[in-house]
Amino acid sequence: MKKQLSIVVAAVVMLTACGGDNNNPNPAATETPIPTAPAAARPTYIVQRGNVQENFEFTGRWLPRDQMQLSFQAAGTIRSVNVQRGDTVKAGDLLADFDTSDLEAQLMNAELDLQTAINHLESGGDGSTQTVLDAQFALADAKLNLESTEGNSPWTSLESARIGLERAQNTIDDAQRAYDEAISHPETSASTVDNLYQQLRDAEIGLRDAQNSYYSAAQSFNNHQISIAQQENAVLKQEINLEEAITGAGVDPDLVQAVQKAQLQVTQIKAEIEKASLRAPIDGMVLEVTIRAGDQAEAFKAVITLALPEPMEAIATLAFNDTQSLSVGMTGVCQEMGRPETAVQCAVRQVPLSSRDADQTVRVGAQLDLPLGQVVEIKIPLQVRENVLWLPPAAIRTFQNRTFVVVETAEGQRAVDVQLGLQTTDRVEIISGVNEGDVVVGP
Repeated sequence: MKKQLSIVVAAVVMLTACGGDNNNPNPAATETPIPTAPAAARPTYIVQRGNVQENFEFTGRWLPRDQMQLSFQAAGTIRSVNVQRGDTVKAGDLLADFDTSDLEAQLMNAELDLQTAINHLESGGDGSTQTVLDAQFALADAKLNLESTEGNSPWTSLESARIGLERAQNTIDDAQRAYDEAISHPETSASTVDNLYQQLRDAEIGLRDAQNSYYSAAQSFNNHQISIAQQENAVLKQEINLEEAITGAGVDPDLVQAVQKAQLQVTQIKAEIEKASLRAPIDGMVLEVTIRAGDQAEAFKAVITLALPEPMEAIATLAFNDTQSLSVGMTGVCQEMGRPETAVQCAVRQVPLSSRDADQTVRVGAQLDLPLGQVVEIKIPLQVRENVLWLPPAAIRTFQNRTFVVVETAEGQRAVDVQLGLQTTDRVEIISGVNEGDVVVGP
């Protein structure tokens, strides 16, 4: 009986294996193996020989080199602005003015008071009061000339020349140190030494020019001081003439004093009206206007920037810490934004001396034919390593305090420690550890 049951079970198993139940509407699905994706190939790099250069890149605006910021000598309400950005002006042109309605009314009253005082003087003398009046007006003119001379002091030019001389001296000191440092290292390339030597020669020329500018400004300042002394003497002379005229005319001194007081009032009001007018001191072009009619202007705060049309240069405003890597005389490449075909050599002309320097701009001279205000890309090399081994930064690995690369060899991959030199965004100098042509596997 057991033997017969075994035969039946075996037969059922065979039938199931051969076809199973043909009436089953949902046969079991056959499993399909899923292919495994191959591991992504790691990038490889070849150790190359060439130059590794650290650049300082920034942008500036193409603007006139020689600029002058103009301001009112007093505070007031702007009545009119007669120029706009890009206008060409002549010396003496009225650029803007205040509302002087009140001052003009005061001037009219003061002139009436003066005329009344003169009439009283003429009626109170012996007929020779005209001499007194002439002396009075001569004295007023002398005082006005003295005030005008004192107000046109060239001390700002002298101070600018002094700062320029200080910059030039710092530049030549920096250039001398860089040159001495270069020639003290035999491994320094000849081209680097030649470039530093040329920068030193240029700095010497710049120092001589700055010295000449300072001596000229100092002479102008001394001449101005002499002019002030001469004007003071002229005032003293007219005061003596007036006293003699009063004595000779036999007039009441109080009447003369009344005329003097009225004349002084007229002179002061005219001076206030003149301060309310902003005129162009030179022929030039308007670079910037920051006021419009109805604005309140502060005394001695720049409202209009005037410039000479030529020469032009790239002017950039940078953080002071960024400017510390630059020095006057450094050369680089300048180009119009996004147009490498316009690239020309350029040179740093001015950098701030300190964070307190009034002019916190970097100025770069170049020969470019660009419209006013065009953005200029500037690239100044800071350090250059010539004819050295290099790899891209992506090829370098670090782990804890170890810096290494993985080199592909005939025996397989091998980790090799490397010593790094100058590092930039696209190249890293390799001082030791690998040879030119080695294949390095990236991480």
